[in-house]
Amino acid sequence: MTEALPPTLTEILAGIDGKPAAYLAAARRLASYAGDGLTPERIFVLASFTFDLVTPYLVVESARRGIAAEVATGPFGQLEQQVLDPESLLHRFAPSVIVIAARIEDLAPELADGFLAAPPTATDAYVERIAQLCARVRERTAARIVVWNQAPLRRLVAGLADPALGPGQSFALAELDRRLAEACAAVSGVVMFDVARLATEVGTRQWYDAKLQALARTPLSGAAQLAVGKQLARVIRALTRTPCKCLVLDLDNTLWGGVLGEDGLAGIALGEDHPGSAYKAFQRVVRGYRDRGVLLAIASKNNLADVDELFASHRDMVLARDQFAALQVHWNDKASSLRAIAADLNIGVDSLAFFDDNPVERDWVRAQLPEVTVIDVPADPLRYSDALDDSGAFDHLVITAEDRQRAGQYQSEVARRDLEQSATSVDEFLRALQMKAVIGKIDAATLPRVVQLLGKTNQFNVTTRRYSEPELARLLASEGAIGLWMRVSDRYGDNGLVALALAVREEPSRYRLDSFLMSCRILGRQAEHALLRSVARRAREQGASVLLGEFIPSKKNAPAAPFFQDAGFSPLGARPHWWWLELGTAPAATPLFEVVEES
Repeated sequence: MTEALPPTLTEILAGIDGKPAAYLAAARRLASYAGDGLTPERIFVLASFTFDLVTPYLVVESARRGIAAEVATGPFGQLEQQVLDPESLLHRFAPSVIVIAARIEDLAPELADGFLAAPPTATDAYVERIAQLCARVRERTAARIVVWNQAPLRRLVAGLADPALGPGQSFALAELDRRLAEACAAVSGVVMFDVARLATEVGTRQWYDAKLQALARTPLSGAAQLAVGKQLARVIRALTRTPCKCLVLDLDNTLWGGVLGEDGLAGIALGEDHPGSAYKAFQRVVRGYRDRGVLLAIASKNNLADVDELFASHRDMVLARDQFAALQVHWNDKASSLRAIAADLNIGVDSLAFFDDNPVERDWVRAQLPEVTVIDVPADPLRYSDALDDSGAFDHLVITAEDRQRAGQYQSEVARRDLEQSATSVDEFLRALQMKAVIGKIDAATLPRVVQLLGKTNQFNVTTRRYSEPELARLLASEGAIGLWMRVSDRYGDNGLVALALAVREEPSRYRLDSFLMSCRILGRQAEHALLRSVARRAREQGASVLLGEFIPSKKNAPAAPFFQDAGFSPLGARPHWWWLELGTAPAATPLFEVVEES
């Protein structure tokens, strides 16, 4: 993946050969770097072992992903002490991210070398300890929390007999990881760092270093330290930055081998035998991305009739034509195609990730559209899937039900557009759409999706304020706070949870809209007024007579600029971009669609 990094930063990161000395030198240079183009993050590590050797890798790999990471570590083994002491290094550092790197070898050795004699409650005690530690962190800070799970052990107590123990130690540790993830999910703002998977990728024997453990209380080998730095930087980036929404793919030599216009339908490489099998395997991976909510689009220099014929008749195509939310197949330049795709899907070009085997096309898009994430595509198609995964362009730490439904929702949008174009008026369109809006209070079940919306909704968003889960939970816990979500469905399907409103009490008679936003998918359907009426009613029931609204202009939220005036607010003369609404009477309900408020 290509990040838009300043030249001086590119110079610092150039030539790093994977050796510790190179990373240490680069980390030192980054410490005095002004930070232009990087997002600052303060990361504190609570570890049951000495973590310091990992820090240079984490700092450098974070910079590669656009983050200026300032990393501090607590004394090894002092987990609860750092959290509970208000004067500890952790609280003085005031981190934005806290990493809990704990191992059973250090905290629960009875589950490691003492497994055969361990009491049945040993796993319970470990899981409870880490979950309670997360809860104590949440009570005392708004930092996001990253919790390590358990890597495979260097040795199993029963050796070759472990599979016959029923259950064996390997099974017990896998169950511990599952239960740990489940327990930590109950604490807002906690995500898992999958060390178990990472150690498997590196190799268990290469993961551990007995000499480092003996001399420096660091069990991780050099290869493991580098792997942790890279993956942890990726997790922190996913915590702090919105992922791309749409994967834009080339066709020739990307989804199949060869050039369709020259080789013809029978001449391209796509099938069960090499080299066609590599392209078919890549299509399966791309289909998996769609299944988890990534939109797919095509930008190809090709004849549309040829492409349509291939999709319709080639038996080895894994991806179907109707699985692509947008297609630009012609002979115009790729940057123009990407602009058209973004406009067609009503998303920003910065929500696009571009995958094209041709380096000339990639360089052209980089130059013309620096906001687009351009994925560095290797020459070997066998490595395409790894390149897409490693880019991190679509990293989500939580996948919601709405994510999995998103691709289908965009397909339904085509039918809605056809209906809108055939209608003679907005009222006729809305009545024919048979829309239903359901409004409810934000709770633990809807919090992850609400935080997603806050992080990625830019166009119809009056303030564009962003909150993490713990920050939002704290806001909602304030006295009198109103937090509402809205789901919208219609005759073509369920759009999912697509809007939210946050209002806070400023004084007994006055509320302020802290956030009010709606997905671009339902713009123009008047659903925002139904949500506003619900906020106004609840504020009035709390004794308020005035609702304030603020519009904070950004580069992308022009569609939200007229909202307050259209909704009947009056300008607050002394304060530009501020509006107020008298709550003495409720705004009239629209008869154009059904509104249901959950109790």
